[in-house]
Amino acid sequence: MKSKENLKKKLFELIKNIDDEALLKTLNEDILPYIIQKHDTKTGEFDDLTREQQKKLKAAIAEADRGETVSQREFNKALAHWITS
Repeated sequence: MKSKENLKKKLFELIKNIDDEALLKTLNEDILPYIIQKHDTKTGEFDDLTREQQKKLKAAIAEADRGETVSQREFNKALAHWITS
């Protein structure tokens, strides 16, 4: 793993090579403060969810990981049937 100093140098080089002023402004005013704030306050992936919501979300992620999904077309068809029933 790279050292902290190497990571800082790489980030500096990436930012140094950005010529788009609007992008730099967005990074400075929106993205970096958001990331820093999230990092400082984040203690867990699902902290803002109830235990029941966390359980259901983890189960849904596991289903998707196993390939237990439906296409958008199948979903729309089932939704249309549910709405009209």
